[in-house]
Amino acid sequence: MEALALIGTPCVMPKGLLWFQNAVFRLLPRRAFRQMGLSKREVIGLTGSMLDLDFREDLGRIACPVLVLCGERDRANRKAALELRAGIPGAEAAWIPGAGHEVNRDAPEALAEVLREFFGRVCAG
Repeated sequence: MEALALIGTPCVMPKGLLWFQNAVFRLLPRRAFRQMGLSKREVIGLTGSMLDLDFREDLGRIACPVLVLCGERDRANRKAALELRAGIPGAEAAWIPGAGHEVNRDAPEALAEVLREFFGRVCAG
């Protein structure tokens, strides 16, 4: 069986935040992007390409089991997680204790356990 886990995933991109982020990126020196593995131009292009993404109308078409994950302290993605859970038929949600915006860095063990339980349960058989 196929299943899907969505972690910190918005279904519509916050345009104002992306515009602001791109403005900040334009001011940063090129060396600030080295750790990302992308050039400054590529990062600005990537964030610019996300401005018009809006998946809200397509959420109801998702037919596999879905787990929406969000760090319990992730204020930036909490609303999006609730919107995903409400828009995807039968979707489950889990809040990762002690985690903020970067769930995989903040609480990797807790995240792994929740994923293991979800995929073990829905993909068994």
